[in-house]
Amino acid sequence: MNSDNSRTDQLKIVSLGGFGLVTKNMFVYETPKDIIIVDCGIGFPDEEMLGVDLVIPDISYLKDKKDKIRGIVISHGHEDHFGALPFLLPLLPKVPIFSSKLALAIAERKLKENRIRADLRVADRTKPLKLGDFEINFIQVTHSVPETQHMFIKTPYGNVYHGSDFKFDWTPIDKSKIEVKKMVEASHEGVDLMLSDCLRSEREGYTESEQTLVEIFEREIAKARGRFIVTTMSSNISRLKTAIDVSLARGRKVALAGRSIIEVVKIGREFGYLNLPKDMEVDVRKIANYPDDKITLLVAGSQAQSGSSLDRIASQTHDNIRIKPGDFVVFSTDYIPGNESSIQTVIDLLMRQGAEVSYMDISEDLHVSGHGARGDLALLINLVKPKFLLPIGGGFRQMKQYSLLAQRIGYQEDKVLLPSSGDVIGLANQEAKIIGRFEARDVMVDGLGVGDVGNVVLRDREILSREGVVSAVVMLDKNKMQTIQEPAVLSRGFVYGQIRDGKEILLLAQKEISRIINGAQKGSGVRDLKVAIQDSLEKFFYRTTGRRPMVLLTIIEI
Repeated sequence: MNSDNSRTDQLKIVSLGGFGLVTKNMFVYETPKDIIIVDCGIGFPDEEMLGVDLVIPDISYLKDKKDKIRGIVISHGHEDHFGALPFLLPLLPKVPIFSSKLALAIAERKLKENRIRADLRVADRTKPLKLGDFEINFIQVTHSVPETQHMFIKTPYGNVYHGSDFKFDWTPIDKSKIEVKKMVEASHEGVDLMLSDCLRSEREGYTESEQTLVEIFEREIAKARGRFIVTTMSSNISRLKTAIDVSLARGRKVALAGRSIIEVVKIGREFGYLNLPKDMEVDVRKIANYPDDKITLLVAGSQAQSGSSLDRIASQTHDNIRIKPGDFVVFSTDYIPGNESSIQTVIDLLMRQGAEVSYMDISEDLHVSGHGARGDLALLINLVKPKFLLPIGGGFRQMKQYSLLAQRIGYQEDKVLLPSSGDVIGLANQEAKIIGRFEARDVMVDGLGVGDVGNVVLRDREILSREGVVSAVVMLDKNKMQTIQEPAVLSRGFVYGQIRDGKEILLLAQKEISRIINGAQKGSGVRDLKVAIQDSLEKFFYRTTGRRPMVLLTIIEI
């Protein structure tokens, strides 16, 4: 940290998920006395994170500051903004969570699945929320889930507008209203720094309204000779509403496949955002009782997540759904970076089984983003009129394009901050700047394990995936330092021991082990012997195959 970071008369802003990233949204706002956290989201593993399920923010920065935390405020009900709560709340006990009714209901479902109790409090959008040094004013915006909110945060050290995911949708399918007046009121009070969504800063114009998809879905469902199967992000209530409404208008009953879809539809009904009459819903176990052209399936797993309903349908392991000719599958979603290969594999499998599949690469209009393009971003800047800008929710290339957009509007380049992961932002005297750094890392979730998978484990998994493993078991007479029987050498993912070349390599490996043991000096310890055998086998395998399998050696002393 540099000297500016040690100042006590300033507001610090830290992204625990990392600046320059689309997901893992989690921002710390810190004054000398108090801390609030905005969002607590998950990220998704890239292709190099073998076997990892999720990535969550590293909260080590808060280790010695927990007594200062006054609350966690969630902007909306998408998992990249709340999904890390089940993993991090046990480390942040008794911290209250504030958000809209809908976002809390969606988050509560996730917390109950993980048996986590939380202090959930509905934030009244019509009143400021006072948390220590912070006064938070909520501003409703439009996104792909209802009740999405921006925040105008007032502190003794300056005012910040926190503008996470949004677009200006003037005809939203959920009838939400954009509170433009509150944005203008914030500008009148003075906004020193605005954090703004920048994910679509590379796109010209304005992002289209969700309403435009109604016509697209009507076009797609007309093509379906059999069942109409739609997959999208489970939390995209607006997209689920479009699929349901179009299906009902066509006289199709709707079946839900996947726990996340079932839960979100249930919540959407409770809050009045989804209209799916009970007599028009079919249990997925009973879809065979209806004509195929009278059924719509809403299926979870649009990102081809392993074990999801869509993944099981594609791999023909789903209990109730088998693809057949005449099925029409629609992927109405963006590809999350890193998932493209898995999604393409699922599409291939569905097509091989006879389904017709409509997806983004052949029909770009199947998805409307919930994020604003350049026109939306420029409009927010002009309404809020901040002194400094900080793009969030995108990669560095999107952050850079946002900076260029701001410069075209009239901002000087130095008024747009482009921090890297681990940078600390300071705000004081109406000036925002990068004041220091902290160590930021990924915390990986693998099954029930949180944080126990690190770079060493990933490196081992990479070696195993590329080179395979050889396991050798040696029965050793520890008095004579001789093998009692031939060493057992097994291969997995290295060479196939049932063909001549593979079998010969493993036999030669057995002889190599015997040679090392027989040549060992008297008095040699088992530990030294193990090191010598392992080293010799690694060199032997590389010399004979050009590969470096992981060698696991067990010596049993008798």
